[in-house]
Amino acid sequence: MKTNSLIKKSIFLLVVAFFLNSCSKEDISYDLIGSWKVIYYINDSKKITKTDDNTWPDINNGDITANFSEPDSNGKGTVSGFRVSNVYSGDYTINNDGNITFGEIIQTYINEPDWTKLYNLSSVEHYQIRRSILLLYHNNDKTVIGLERN
Repeated sequence: MKTNSLIKKSIFLLVVAFFLNSCSKEDISYDLIGSWKVIYYINDSKKITKTDDNTWPDINNGDITANFSEPDSNGKGTVSGFRVSNVYSGDYTINNDGNITFGEIIQTYINEPDWTKLYNLSSVEHYQIRRSILLLYHNNDKTVIGLERN
């Protein structure tokens, strides 16, 4: 009788473990194609959100945006957008499971608010989309740029 109960408990635990593992994998995706806007940064565990003090709401609503084109068969695509008051554009390459590199980003830095200081695509090492938020990681994951679909 104890053996039967132990088998049932073991099967139950395996089913729960399988369910939890498959849920966490479904939570992560890599489909970055489309329009995004920055909603926060994480810099050395400190979360920085957009405020009227660190950006200019009268210009582009104070938003930093990114538009990712669909990559070709080699994983190469283009990215462009606004850094509040300036435009930028460049190329990116993605490969397996969230690895990403950006080519030269053409941009200007004239008259930018503090909100744009941590927006550095050139140093991004990998990305993932978790709970509908695009997370761009750099600096050994100490710095994160969080974007939502625009």
